[in-house]
Amino acid sequence: MIVQHPMLWCAVALMAGTAIGLYFPLPYYLPLLILAVIACTFTKETRHLHDVLTLLVWLLLGCSRAALVSDYDTKSAWQQNIEGKAKAVQNALIKRLETSGVSPQTLALTEALVVGKKDDLSRETKQAYRQVGASHLLALSGMHLGIIYGFLYIIFIHWFRFSRWRWHVLPIILLCLWGYALVAGMPVSLVRAALMLSIFTIFSLMEYDTDPLHPLALSAIIILLIAPTELLSISFQLSFVAVFFLLALWRPIYEMFPKMPWLVRLFCVSCVASFGTMPLVAYYFHQVPLFGPVLSIILIPLTTLIIYLTIITILLPVAPMAWLLNHVEALQQRIIELSGDIPFGQLTDVYPDKILISMIYGAMIIAIIRLRTREDQ
Repeated sequence: MIVQHPMLWCAVALMAGTAIGLYFPLPYYLPLLILAVIACTFTKETRHLHDVLTLLVWLLLGCSRAALVSDYDTKSAWQQNIEGKAKAVQNALIKRLETSGVSPQTLALTEALVVGKKDDLSRETKQAYRQVGASHLLALSGMHLGIIYGFLYIIFIHWFRFSRWRWHVLPIILLCLWGYALVAGMPVSLVRAALMLSIFTIFSLMEYDTDPLHPLALSAIIILLIAPTELLSISFQLSFVAVFFLLALWRPIYEMFPKMPWLVRLFCVSCVASFGTMPLVAYYFHQVPLFGPVLSIILIPLTTLIIYLTIITILLPVAPMAWLLNHVEALQQRIIELSGDIPFGQLTDVYPDKILISMIYGAMIIAIIRLRTREDQ
């Protein structure tokens, strides 16, 4: 159950400390951290006190690390270097798509879906996706990397997981995951997904069974220790909250309905992600799409097909592939437009405050803990 996931609670403590350090940067956190580490070292015999001091260490670690950040908006030299090289690779890939003969509208969409470049998307297209609750499809996230990883899993891990050659496929998988993240400019959502999938792959090849919440917590710890200001990023918050709710609630849902068809599973996954991110979406965007989970049943498979066709078209830039990609993209765009015309498709002018958001998430987490505790009994 969740209360028995020490790494998860350490990540939560680190997030809380990072928030405190960003908003209240003080010089006293580091001395307090040293004292907490010393106290934690000498209280191993007292279990509950040791657990409390361990969480305090992670809290002060987050405070100390965040207090060292002086400028939230300035990007480091290595980040600027990565972005510069990523844009060069992106432009080369886009040119290969252009030579295949894809339409300008298809090119703009595939740029956003595959390499995260949304500059050529029209304002109307962005608004249409946002209105129906599908704007997450245009932002590179774990879903996009998961689509690519699914292909790699079928090709490599599925066949070599239990063979003596299994460690030989690990470099290939890691190269594909992190190579894609680098080409996309290392957005935090892809970094989180690449970290999680890398850890999951290593555990799978080791034949080590672990709760998926552990890779999520470990990826959050690594990201916040490297870049504490990512905690304030909307992308970071939405990404981790969505994945947390998916991983925390998927097992109870699956155990309640073990024989559900894949279409129902896809709907449940979309509902859980929408349910978890709804308070944040209402807080930041002041609107709540109501038909997002239903549309995801259609749009996620179509997006998967578009991504695979785009990769094939880049590798093989010929007219038939461009024709097929144009028609699939046109179908998705038509579905988006028709969905946007449905009356009462979203709640608008929603302005919840921080206290209400905190209370909602507090109630959600308590409910998840009780549900998973009941499942483990």
